[in-house]
Amino acid sequence: MSDASPEGAPAAGVAAPDSPTADKDRLTRRTRRFGALHQAERTLRSMRAYAGVIVTSSVAEPLMYILAMGLGLGLLVGDAPAVAELGAESYLMYIGPGVLAATVAMTAGIEFAFPVLEGFTWRRLYYGAQAAPLTPGQIASGHILAVCVRFLFHSAVFTGVLVLVGATSSPLVWLQILTATLGGLALGVPIMAYISMLREEKGHGALIQRFVIMPLFLFSGTFYPLENLPGPLQAIGWISPIWHANELGRVLSFDQPTSPAMIAAHLGYLVVVTLLAWWATVHVFTRRLGLAEWRGRTPGARADARREARVAEPRDDDGPAGPAPVAQFRTGAGAGWYSGNIRAVFARGLSAIRNNRGVLFVSGFLEPILFLTSFGLGISPMISGIEAEQAGVGQDGTISYAAFIAPALLAVSAMNGAIFDSTWNVFFKLKITKLFRTMMATSLGPVDVALGEIGLALFRGAIYSVGFLAVLVGAGLVDGVSAVLMWVTALFIALGFAAVGMAVTSFFTRFQQMDWMMMVLMPMFLFSATLFPIDVYPAGVQALVQAMPLWHGVELMRDIAFRTGDAMTLVHIGYYVVMVVVGLSVATWRMRRLFLR
Repeated sequence: MSDASPEGAPAAGVAAPDSPTADKDRLTRRTRRFGALHQAERTLRSMRAYAGVIVTSSVAEPLMYILAMGLGLGLLVGDAPAVAELGAESYLMYIGPGVLAATVAMTAGIEFAFPVLEGFTWRRLYYGAQAAPLTPGQIASGHILAVCVRFLFHSAVFTGVLVLVGATSSPLVWLQILTATLGGLALGVPIMAYISMLREEKGHGALIQRFVIMPLFLFSGTFYPLENLPGPLQAIGWISPIWHANELGRVLSFDQPTSPAMIAAHLGYLVVVTLLAWWATVHVFTRRLGLAEWRGRTPGARADARREARVAEPRDDDGPAGPAPVAQFRTGAGAGWYSGNIRAVFARGLSAIRNNRGVLFVSGFLEPILFLTSFGLGISPMISGIEAEQAGVGQDGTISYAAFIAPALLAVSAMNGAIFDSTWNVFFKLKITKLFRTMMATSLGPVDVALGEIGLALFRGAIYSVGFLAVLVGAGLVDGVSAVLMWVTALFIALGFAAVGMAVTSFFTRFQQMDWMMMVLMPMFLFSATLFPIDVYPAGVQALVQAMPLWHGVELMRDIAFRTGDAMTLVHIGYYVVMVVVGLSVATWRMRRLFLR
């Protein structure tokens, strides 16, 4: 048989001249030369899965903040002298650049944390890229460049909305797209450097949100001049990239009086922090993705080793094991749904909290206290007081702004704690570790799993509420009797949100879909009469606000704090009863559908 090929056809085993693989050496050189861009392209393509969230949040966030903080809280602040002295024509114009920098920073807290954990630990995507001609430094830089694109898009849309509503007065306003992006990098890249060092993730993403992102957001002069805070709290703003981006944005947006030296200091701080953190990130990636893999840092490794050593020690009561317990199984109707062993799920959750050293557990104390401190000290000097009748507390005269927001922040804390436990924690156990699949392979039923997880969320919420209420009682904002009733109410509110949160999370398939949850929580926090009375809005908007679950929780808390309960109090309670029943029903049904087919 002849070895000749048909005329014009390439010889066997030889790629066609126009094939992309014809010259593999050239392809390898090109890939290595533009490796960071290839990695950025891959990251941007993965963002297409949640592109709807990105676009929606970029448009909705500025509109929500404008309506809530700029117009709602702005009516209470009025023409504050502090705002006018800084060159802003309105409170909305003043907070616009700050809100832009803050929202970019919050996005940085997500994009530089969880996708990095996914790349190293959950799905090990970076090791696939390592097998290509890409260098570890290009893999790290590619991720940073891709996130920069998201920052630029978000900042451009946000700035465009501010221009359309007349919340700017300088032609240089479009340059704040760059300063906001730089602020996001100065905050996010150090987070990426830290996250990339972790061998295991034990709630550190949530710790970063609560101990880093939230304090910097609240004490960076976003909603008020930094000078309104006491000196020690101002120091938080000085080290915060958000504050430096705020100040640069205000200079560009409405010509805030700022010396050239301070402008250079703000810009230099952001650039230096970004470059140093970028270098550190590349260094960690190079060590971890090198020829000999660096094992990284395992948080709590020493504590785990000590615990294992204690377990391995012989005990005096060690002896022949007794007879194995007889397994008990339920029979009859509903036996496949409920095994009567909720305590096993609850105990497992408590054990996980202890293994995580309880840091994440304790962090729940901080959130409401930080909000109360920030707005109580920062906004109060700009507001003389709130009319009691306007606040809907049925009293004469005025009440302090701190007394007005304190009960609402307790309701917000109950909501946030319950949502965190019933969404992020549940999603992690459902999709990442597959823990629920393992549980359902035992005698446990979907009702056991659902009630056990929700019970754990309530337990954490109960501890958080006690700490915050102790602060309120100590500050004289509520009395002891009201504090006890508010504690019980906080658990009731948390139960409603936890049931609904777990039900909704059971439908999610990617952790980026959690952004949709934030798109729901943000308007509830901003519009539910938390930081200003509801009557600042027209009747139609008030009706929409009154349909939100958080508004019912806020009003229920204020009814107890100011002892002004009426028939509407029963409506608030009934609203949460419906949430609990519907949420539990859907959550248990979904667990059965997912694991007991």
